[in-house]
Amino acid sequence: MTYEEFEEIMESDFSYNKTNDCRIFLGLCIIREFLPTAGIEAASHDIVFSVGIDELLKAGITKEKAGDLHRFGWMIDEDSLAHFA
Repeated sequence: MTYEEFEEIMESDFSYNKTNDCRIFLGLCIIREFLPTAGIEAASHDIVFSVGIDELLKAGITKEKAGDLHRFGWMIDEDSLAHFA
């Protein structure tokens, strides 16, 4: 998948997954399927950052899993995955 395809998925219309589980944690579980040592790389007042998009693409993330990240509320921020806390 290309960066542009990933970006298109992350900007598409969607409805949040209505799980009661922590969507940040569920997204990190998806990220770790492709990058087993990845986690939260940085955090600010109301946002957490994880891996860079290029790193995740090189690891082979699928369109389906990218869509799952999007539905869990993850987004692209400065070429990294991020989620409002």
